[in-house]
Amino acid sequence: MKKLYCEASFFEEEIDFSSQFSITQEELVFNKILDQKNRKFSFLKTEVKYVCNFQKAANFDSALPTLIIPIRDNSELLSYTIKNIDENNIRSQANIFIVDDRSKEDIRKIAIENSCSYLRVDNEKGFNFSMLNNIAAYICNKLGNSTIVLWNSDLWAVSGSYFKELLNRHYSDNSKLSGTKLVYPPSEKSFSKTEDTKNIQDFFPQLLGGKWREKVQFGGEMWITNPSNIVTYQPNHFKRFGNISDPLVNCDRGSLFVTGALQVIDLEFYIELGGLNPSLSKNYQDVDICLRAYEAGFCPMYYGKDIYFYHDESLTFSSLPENKVDSQLISDMYLFGKLWNDKIGKFLSH
Repeated sequence: MKKLYCEASFFEEEIDFSSQFSITQEELVFNKILDQKNRKFSFLKTEVKYVCNFQKAANFDSALPTLIIPIRDNSELLSYTIKNIDENNIRSQANIFIVDDRSKEDIRKIAIENSCSYLRVDNEKGFNFSMLNNIAAYICNKLGNSTIVLWNSDLWAVSGSYFKELLNRHYSDNSKLSGTKLVYPPSEKSFSKTEDTKNIQDFFPQLLGGKWREKVQFGGEMWITNPSNIVTYQPNHFKRFGNISDPLVNCDRGSLFVTGALQVIDLEFYIELGGLNPSLSKNYQDVDICLRAYEAGFCPMYYGKDIYFYHDESLTFSSLPENKVDSQLISDMYLFGKLWNDKIGKFLSH
C-alpha cells in the first residue's frame, strides 16, 4: 500500500451517467492498535460499491459554478435551503446539484420541481460525505464545470452579493480552494424557527438561551495541541461564538484549512488531488484536502472581510439516522492522526 489513504480512483474513468451506473471504491477502515505508545495502527482495505442515478437539470449551465448539496431525507430542510438560494438570487450565479444519500423521503421530486440536478447514491456501508461529493464532482467535470462549491444542507446565504463577492475574491486571487466566515443564524432565520437548544447543548452544554445566535460559527482555522491524543493537532474553529466584526475574523487571509460546510474549489485541482479522501467518511475530510492542497504548494484562502453566510450547525448534530459518534468516526480519527500528526506542526512553524 503506497499511501495511508485511498484517493478517489474513478476520476479518469469514462462512466456513462446517462443511466444507472456503479462505482467501486477502495477505502481504508481502522482495524486495531498495534502499538499505542508509538502510534502504530492497522487499517483494512475494503471495497464499497456505490450505485448511482443522475438526472441533469434542463437549465444546467457549465459556465457557472455548481453548488453540491448532499442530503439524506430532511426534505423540509432541503426545500428551505433551496428557497433561501432562490431568494438571494444565487440561482443566476450557480447551478444547484442535489446529492441524495439513500433517502426514504422523495428528495428527487423536490430537486426536479425546483430545477436542480439530482444524483441518487446508494451503498451498503453507510454515510460517506467524501464519496457523495466526489461522485458529483466527477459528473460536474464531465459536464464542463471548472468550479464546484461544497454547500451543506443547513448552510444559507445572507446576501446574494456576498456569494458574488466570495467568487470574485476566489477568482481574482487565483485561489484553488477558498472558504469564508460562517455565522449561527438568528432565530427568525433558522429552519426550526424555535429556540430548541437540545441538539447544540449536547455538544456545547455551556450555551443556554440561544447565546450562540448571530455569533461566529467558523472564523478561520485554529489548532488544539495535545501530544497524548490520537490526533495530536486537533482542528477547530477560530473564534467560535465570538463577535462577527472582530478584526481577527473580519479579514481575508491564508489558512491551513477552511470548513467543508462551504468550500469553493477549482475542479481540475480537486481532481488532481484525488478529491475528498474516501477513507475519511464522516470527519476531517475537509481539513485533509486543505492540508493536501497546502502540501502541494497552494494555500487555502479564508475570505471573511465584510461577508458571511449562515450555518445552522445544530441541525446536523442529530439529523442522521446513524449515530454521530460511531466506529467510522473513530476510524477517521485514527487515520487523520496517522496522516498528519507529524506534518501539521511543521506547517505551523513556517
